[in-house]
Amino acid sequence: MIDPADAAEALINARIGYTILDDFPGGKFPANAAEAHAVLDAIITQFQLPVGGWKAAFTNAAGQKAMGVDGPACGPLFAPYIVPSPANLNLPADSWRGVEAEFGFRMSGNLPAREAPYTLEEVVAAAGTLHPAIEVVDSRVATGSKHGGVAVIADHCGNAAFVHGAAVPDWRGLDLAVAKVDVKINGAIVASGSGAAVMDNPLNSLTWIANHLSSRGKSLKSGDWVTTGSTMGIVKAPPGSTVVADFGALGAVTVVFAI
Repeated sequence: MIDPADAAEALINARIGYTILDDFPGGKFPANAAEAHAVLDAIITQFQLPVGGWKAAFTNAAGQKAMGVDGPACGPLFAPYIVPSPANLNLPADSWRGVEAEFGFRMSGNLPAREAPYTLEEVVAAAGTLHPAIEVVDSRVATGSKHGGVAVIADHCGNAAFVHGAAVPDWRGLDLAVAKVDVKINGAIVASGSGAAVMDNPLNSLTWIANHLSSRGKSLKSGDWVTTGSTMGIVKAPPGSTVVADFGALGAVTVVFAI
C-alpha cells in the first residue's frame, strides 16, 4: 500500500528540484482514486505553499476513456506557479512540456462547502473575470502517464504551471461552448479546439469544480483562480519553443520554454 506522506514528499522534491523520477515513490502507483487523492491531499498539506486556485482534468469523454477514469478530476494550483502571460518557464529537459489551452476564471465571491450542490447560476454569479489561459502539464514520474488517471491525480494532478491572459470584459453574454481556440508553436497552428470540449461548456466544468470541492469540505474563495480543462487535449511543445494559445477576440496567452 502507498504511504501518502512519503510519496508526497518525493513528488514535491522532484517538482522543486526539476527532476523526473524513474518510478513512483515506493515503487507502486496508486491502485485507485482513493489512494491517488490521499497522495494529492498530502501534497497540499506538505508543500507549504498557498493554494491559489484549482484545476480540472479529464473534462471530456475521450480523455476519460484514454486515462481509465470515469469522470473529471480536480487538483490544486499552487500560488507561485500561477503567472501572467507572457511567461518564460523552465522544465526538466525530459519533461512532458504539455500545453492545454483552457478557459480560466478568477473568483470574486465565496462558495463555501455546504450540503446542497451549487447551481450553475450560483457559481457564475461568484465568478469575477474570465481569462484565456494555458495550463502547462507535466509528470514528475517518467512512466506516470502510462499508469492512467490515478497516477496523474496523485502527481499534483498533472500541473506544472498556470499562465493567464488579460481579463475578458463582459464575458457573461458570450457562448463559451462555441468559442474557438488555436494553439501555435513557433507561429504554426498545431491544434484547434473549442469550449464545447470542456464538459460541453467551461461553465459546466467551473460548476463541477465548485461542487467537487464542496463535497470534500473545501471552498472556492474570492481571489481563487480556476482553470476548467483543455479545449483540445494535450499538445507537446519542444524545448526552446514559443507557444501561443489564440482565443481570437478573447485574447491570447504566450509561454516560452527556455529548455
